[in-house]
Amino acid sequence: MFETDVHDNGPVAARGATRDLILAAALRILARDGYGGLTARAIAAEAGTNVASLNYHFGSKRKFLPELYAALERDKYARQSAMYENPDTSLSAKWRQAVAYYRQDLADGYVRVIHEQYALGYTTPEIGAQVQAKLTAWQSLIEDAVRQYLPALGVTVPPEIVASAVVSFWLGMSLQHLAGAREQEGHHFAILDAIGDWLEAREAEVVARAGLEASAEADGTPA
Repeated sequence: MFETDVHDNGPVAARGATRDLILAAALRILARDGYGGLTARAIAAEAGTNVASLNYHFGSKRKFLPELYAALERDKYARQSAMYENPDTSLSAKWRQAVAYYRQDLADGYVRVIHEQYALGYTTPEIGAQVQAKLTAWQSLIEDAVRQYLPALGVTVPPEIVASAVVSFWLGMSLQHLAGAREQEGHHFAILDAIGDWLEAREAEVVARAGLEASAEADGTPA
């Protein structure tokens, strides 16, 4: 993406404003054109600057991707947090929405950026630590949802175990999708749909049981 490794030494405020413009432009391109459209020339044009400015402020793709990743993570994490915090939707509906978000993230290049960061983290400890911290935050978010919803559905598996299984499956699935795996080979979306169906069926059972208990209480008979 970038060709040289240039160090910043201009005014801090000006550098910060330009860096923000460049990152915002990259986010727009990623959402609109996917990872393939994320070239230095395209980013420069979108930001109203030039490739030399990108080189000046970021130096190399290796320096740019962690900042882009952090900006993406803030938006995606906020999106997911808002979804789980919504009291008006069931867990099955939240699950299906999460699957829809994943499809969107796969299409717009976010998933590709995540795995680019994982790869950089193998040889760059500070990037590896950043990735692991983000992964831990995502797992904690899922743990909270599990703790809130699954006991009422009769699931007694510890939340941290469920969350770890979900995150591990998601990472493996996304890696296979990036490598070109077809649905008939991995059945990933079929698995996700089956989990959504299972959650929905358990929720229906809970509602039906509550209705029977309320009716029995009104009649004065055992449920």
